[in-house]
Amino acid sequence: MHGLQTFRIASIVLVLFTGFFFFYLLSSLQSDNQPKFISEDDSIQSHSPGNNEQLETLPTTTRGLNPSKHAPEDVRSVLQQDSRGAQNPIEPPEVKEVKLPEDIPKPTTYLDPTVKYLSYMAYAGLTNQFIALENAATIAIRLNRTLIIPPLTTNSHYSHNSNQRWSDFLDLRRFMDLTGIKVVEWSDVRPLTAEQIEVGRRKSRLGGRTYPLWDSLAENLTCQVVYGFGDSERLHTTELTFSRQFLFRPQFVRPPARKPNAAIFDRMKVKDNTIIDDIVTLDDAIERYTDSEEQLLFLSHTYKLKDPQGGRSWTEAGRHFHFLPKITDYAERLILHRAPEARENGKYIAVHVRRGDIWQKCRERTEEEMMACVTPLGFYAEAVQKAYKVAGERLPVIVATDSKSKDDHATIAKLGWRRLNHELYTTEQELGIFGPALVDAAILANADVMVGSYSSTMSRIAGRRQKSWHGRDVLYPRTTGSWTPPL
Repeated sequence: MHGLQTFRIASIVLVLFTGFFFFYLLSSLQSDNQPKFISEDDSIQSHSPGNNEQLETLPTTTRGLNPSKHAPEDVRSVLQQDSRGAQNPIEPPEVKEVKLPEDIPKPTTYLDPTVKYLSYMAYAGLTNQFIALENAATIAIRLNRTLIIPPLTTNSHYSHNSNQRWSDFLDLRRFMDLTGIKVVEWSDVRPLTAEQIEVGRRKSRLGGRTYPLWDSLAENLTCQVVYGFGDSERLHTTELTFSRQFLFRPQFVRPPARKPNAAIFDRMKVKDNTIIDDIVTLDDAIERYTDSEEQLLFLSHTYKLKDPQGGRSWTEAGRHFHFLPKITDYAERLILHRAPEARENGKYIAVHVRRGDIWQKCRERTEEEMMACVTPLGFYAEAVQKAYKVAGERLPVIVATDSKSKDDHATIAKLGWRRLNHELYTTEQELGIFGPALVDAAILANADVMVGSYSSTMSRIAGRRQKSWHGRDVLYPRTTGSWTPPL
């Protein structure tokens, strides 16, 4: 009898132990399935996940943000598992160059003989390349030519020697439907093999130095001098990189003569080009090439082309370049990861704090004028207070910035704003080298209220998207006086 009681007690203990064990296990699994959020202070100072630490992915569904039904299922914006922390990124191992075969075939450019094309050389940073794109698209629309779009090409802002198709980010099919113009990309008409791509990369690294293998594969391409580039103006690094990567040597020719009755643009407004015979306006480019018989009209430059009437390139082309669903969906997931409270209605305020090399635009200005380029964070804080009033509520504040300043990061955190730090996410791994910047652009463009940087072209383009797509005006911080935010 005593033995039976002992057995029953032991059985009860075993059942209770088993129940508690499964309850603990289930609780742990549920906890692990929740996305983990890291505060700004943690991401700046203390976040250092171990080599075996598995951090959660961003949520793949959103409520109130109307995610696209075409949202990719493989978006995995997990925090990077660098055991040394975000401030000490792992340096890529040095890669030894593999010897390339000497019998690499020359690349071929495939153009439809019944079609007239227009293309141009990529110029400077990402936003400048977008402005060049919208200007070129406007010319192509007016000349009824198919536009060949060069890829986004890395410049001094990026350490990589690479490029990326615009179609990775922009809905070109939608653009064609909205404008009636056909567009293709250079990778479509001049597809390169892996060996040819590697030759282009090596030539880009060598710069102006001789590279016999590249010389043997490259072909000449007639290039029209626009805005003096290729003649009185030296080519930008991005333009050179683009031509080297696609293995062609631009052969520069002067543009056709100016039409006798063509309007003359006030050259005093063109500080960097006062040569009367150079093309410096959209209208002049369109007029001079209306009768061109060139099958491929290749322009050396489109970014700086002026519009005497103002804004036509945006109205006719720029506003029709919409982001792909995968970009906006990724941006929405990132917002929810940084500001979970946005889940209810999807609303947020976006602030663009431009730092980086922006000071170079103002280096010859007074200290007071410099504030328009490097605006104190306190001025942004004032603008955010106005943004709260515009929104009618204290929405979460999402900050897109290229600032590397720990003081800036600390101030942003103390203000309660959420800084986007793509170094903690796999944005670049998933979307490519330009992924972080284009995700930021989408977040700025779709915010309920946006606060921009006065001297930033990225802010200006985001502001145009806000106005064209949502009918909203952008706020800018004041650029005079001094003020320190209460912390």
